[in-house]
Amino acid sequence: MGRDGGDPGRVDVTDALVGSLVQAQFSHLGALEVGRRYVFDDHVTVRLGDRLCANVPTVAGPDALIERSSHLLLSLATSWTFPAGVPILTGEPTADYPYHWEIARWLPGSNATIVELAADAGIRLGRALREVHRPAPDDAPASPRALTSLADLIPQWEAVLAALVDSQGPQGETVDATRLAPIWKKGLEADPPRKATWVHGNLDPRYVISDHGRFGGICTWFTFGAGDPAADLGAACLTLPGHGEETIVEGYGGMDEATKDRACAFRVFTCATYATSRNPFLWRLGWDRLREIEQAERADLGHPR
Repeated sequence: MGRDGGDPGRVDVTDALVGSLVQAQFSHLGALEVGRRYVFDDHVTVRLGDRLCANVPTVAGPDALIERSSHLLLSLATSWTFPAGVPILTGEPTADYPYHWEIARWLPGSNATIVELAADAGIRLGRALREVHRPAPDDAPASPRALTSLADLIPQWEAVLAALVDSQGPQGETVDATRLAPIWKKGLEADPPRKATWVHGNLDPRYVISDHGRFGGICTWFTFGAGDPAADLGAACLTLPGHGEETIVEGYGGMDEATKDRACAFRVFTCATYATSRNPFLWRLGWDRLREIEQAERADLGHPR
């Protein structure tokens, strides 16, 4: 089992390893070409032929999540009408590879950090999230991310804000933290969700597909579970320019004020986190959205309601 030289705890997922896993566990797919790879924080996605891909963890985190989410999505995703790169097969650990992994449907297009969604694509994205955000039963397993309340994120918020005020964006710009703090505070004070819904749980813009600016679907469902829909909605806003979030609300069918306030807080938290990221695409996206938030705040101050 190979290891990435930069991290002794990280599995080096090679093309040969992926091919051997597919051949050994799903021999009927063994003839598919192992194609281009996409590297993420905790896994790699590798193309298998034209219509499938393998999501293979490089660290332990997604292991149990893959096994669980695959089971949950087997029945829940059948009613969704939008393109969803959900798992269709779940692979087992082996002597050469220690984690569960999955084969999922491949969604053609680019991720939303590479090709930004057009503003009106938010309508279809909002509709998709409404389909996902169905009430979850009381015994539903929690999403490891989206059930986290904003109050639980206070230490991370303070740390990322401290890092942000000492940082500069792509154009040498800086952020005025005083314009972000009220958005965070309002979400923090908003009523919590009355009931948890099913959520994607980690709507990273790299998991939202852009088909030449049109909404092309959502992939990578490791963190699927019960949680606060505002976490998904806030993250979704980062995939759209300017006031594109308004089209998400339209497609979603509206939302109450408390959900809006929490979504705005999740959005600003995610923007600030990305703006301090080492990933150049997330870094640039975070700064783009922070500029838009600040501009909107200045406009509101100049034109009181």
